[in-house]
Amino acid sequence: MATDPSVYRKRRLGALAVLAALIAGIWGVPQLFANTGQEALPVPEVTETEEAIPAEITNCAPGVVSVEVMIGKLLSSDGDTQTVETFNSFAPETNPDIWYEITNNGLVDCKFNVGSRVTFFTITSGEQTYWSSRDCDRSNDTDRYVTLESNVAEEAAASPWEKSYSSENGCSATANDLVPTSGATYKIKVEVNGVISEEKRFILN
Repeated sequence: MATDPSVYRKRRLGALAVLAALIAGIWGVPQLFANTGQEALPVPEVTETEEAIPAEITNCAPGVVSVEVMIGKLLSSDGDTQTVETFNSFAPETNPDIWYEITNNGLVDCKFNVGSRVTFFTITSGEQTYWSSRDCDRSNDTDRYVTLESNVAEEAAASPWEKSYSSENGCSATANDLVPTSGATYKIKVEVNGVISEEKRFILN
């Protein structure tokens, strides 16, 4: 019995539809996972970590700096390096050298003025002031800001005291009398930019 040609056409159309559906299924499944409706983000390049840029060093906060007055003898000096020895009793022929140590007790480095304009030594005995660097010629005094590292003691340059009084004439032995010796006891302190040290006692023999 012959098949109607229209039936063949319908079968072919049905077969093509099935084939098209299979192809769409095979091709569409991976496309479904490959495209979620969002563009793929670029993978960032791996770069070396940048070095941390230190914050600008600021002035030391109030109360973070301490100062200790020193008295003894300068043994040698070479540029920024000096060798000193501290002691508190001086022979008649020995002039003491005086200096100080300054320490930033904070957690970070900071700037501090250690210039001669803001540094003052004072030597007393009893209630009397015998010598003060405020009486010296201060016409060339300057400010000097330095960076104080955290918890590192910095040493100022030592300078001699000629065991003389100070006055309106200045603070050198050429312009003033010598102070009493032969076992006399004195106290010395220093002030640096408003920070005052504790006093230290010493004897002039």
